[in-house]
Amino acid sequence: MIINIFGPSGSGKTTFVSSLLKSQKTQDFYEKFIGRKSGINLNKKISISLIPLPKFRGTIQEFFNIFCIDVKYLLNLNEYLNILSKSIFDMQPCEENLIQISERNLETFSAGQIRRLFLLKSLLIDSNIIIIDEPFSNSDEKIWENIYRSIDTKPRSIILSHVSLEGLFFTNKTNISIHINEIINTFKILQS
Repeated sequence: MIINIFGPSGSGKTTFVSSLLKSQKTQDFYEKFIGRKSGINLNKKISISLIPLPKFRGTIQEFFNIFCIDVKYLLNLNEYLNILSKSIFDMQPCEENLIQISERNLETFSAGQIRRLFLLKSLLIDSNIIIIDEPFSNSDEKIWENIYRSIDTKPRSIILSHVSLEGLFFTNKTNISIHINEIINTFKILQS
């Protein structure tokens, strides 16, 4: 299930999600909008795909080490994560080129590749819920479906985006798209 929070830049999407995280209300929010209890404590293991390390200048191996991800995970990805990985590294991860991939410096990647790398990192981390900020930014529309399908491999996701996913041909019917203003108004009513 993907919840898509959309609204223009500066509308408060990231601020709203930050307040949910700080107050440990992510589970309440998610269950409110899917209309049922998840049965899992979502607040315990949350993976966030933002670009929080703008000054990081290391290699893929060093980046993965920060998040305790073994670079060898790249060898056993499902179909959609494999396609996502290939769009990041410009090659199919395999034993022969794993060293080349792991030694590549993040400064050599485009903005879109870095955004997809952070997304891949978040999908590889064992978490109950993933929060993704603008996953389609800096990427060609032709790979949006692969990005979406990769995100859809997680059972619970929240996407912050400036567009609604409802009109995109590759989305499934179980998505919920909500404008940020509707969310903020709903939570003001719930808190009063």
